[in-house]
Amino acid sequence: MLAFNETDPCGNIHTNQDVNSYQSDPNHTYFNIGLVTGFLCVFIVGMCGNTVVIYLSFNPTLSKAVFTMNTYIFHLALADALYVFTSLFFTVTNFNRKGWIFGHFGCKLIPAIDIVTMHVSVYVLGVLSLERYLALVNPMVINRYRSWCYARVVCVVIWFSGLFLASPFTVMMELRDVAGTDGGESCMWSRGFESHRHYITGVFWVVFAIPSFGMILTYFLICIHFVKVGPKHNSSAVASRSKRGVVSIVILIVGVYWLCFTPFWIYQMMLLYDHCSTFDQNNVMGLITLILSYLNSCINPFLYTLLPRKYNVWRKSRRDRRRHDTASIRLRHFD
Repeated sequence: MLAFNETDPCGNIHTNQDVNSYQSDPNHTYFNIGLVTGFLCVFIVGMCGNTVVIYLSFNPTLSKAVFTMNTYIFHLALADALYVFTSLFFTVTNFNRKGWIFGHFGCKLIPAIDIVTMHVSVYVLGVLSLERYLALVNPMVINRYRSWCYARVVCVVIWFSGLFLASPFTVMMELRDVAGTDGGESCMWSRGFESHRHYITGVFWVVFAIPSFGMILTYFLICIHFVKVGPKHNSSAVASRSKRGVVSIVILIVGVYWLCFTPFWIYQMMLLYDHCSTFDQNNVMGLITLILSYLNSCINPFLYTLLPRKYNVWRKSRRDRRRHDTASIRLRHFD
C-alpha cells in the first residue's frame, strides 16, 4: 500500500484506491472474489496467530534471557497484527466503487501504519539477530544488557523512530475527487510524483536495504563463530544443539521476512523508476507481492512460538549442567 494514487512523469494516473475498469470487468468477478477471500483468510489467520503470541509473551515464570526474548517477540507480533489489520482497509477500498471511504483522518493514519509496522518488524529482527550474535561470542557483555527494562527501552525507541519515518504520510496524504469512482474520493500523495518517489526510495533504504545488509553481516559472523568453535569446545551437546536451534529459528524468521518482502519492494521500485511503464497497482503481480507481504505476518506466529521452547531447552540444559558441576565439586571436597 505504499505507491498511492499518483500522476507519474508520463502523465498517467496510477489508482490504488479506486475501482477501475479492471475490477468492473465481469471476466474478473471470480478472481476478485478469490482475492477478497484470500485477504480475509490472511486477516483471520494473522490476527488470531499474533494475538495468541502476544498473550503467550506474558509469562512471568521464564528466566531473564527468555523473558527478554519474549519482549522482542511481543513487539514483533504487535507490529505484525497491526500490519495485517491494515489489509482490511486495502481490501475494502480496492473493491469499492466509491473509492476511499475511511475519511480524511484515515487517509493520513492508515498509510502511516504500514510504514511504522515495517520499520518496527525489521529493526526488532535486527536487534534480535545482534542479541543472538553477542550471546554466542561474548555472553558476558550481553548479560549486562539482557533485561526486561532494557529490551522495552530498545523497542520504544524503535517504535518512535518508525513514527518519525512515517510522519510525512500524515502531512502529504490528502483526499481528492477522482473520475471513475462514482463521485468517490481517493487517498493521494499531494506533493507530486518526484516527491513521492524520493520518499518511498528513502523508506526502502531505511526499512529494508540497510537493515537487511546488517543482518546478513551478523549471520555471516555467526557462521564464522560456529566454524571456529566447533563441537569439541562445547561442554554440553544438548546445550550446543539448543543454541544452534535458537539461531536457526531466528535465521528462519529473517529468511521468511526477506522471502515475503523482497518481491514487494522490487515491485514498488519498478513502479517508481520504470518510466512510462504499464505497471498498474491493481494488476496480478502487484496483488501477489502485496499478499506475500501480508502472508509474512501470518507465518511469523508459528515461528515465534518455537523460540521460547528452544530457549527453555537451553536453559534447562545449562541448569542441569551447573547442578552436575556443583555436585562434582562437593564429592571431591568430601573425598
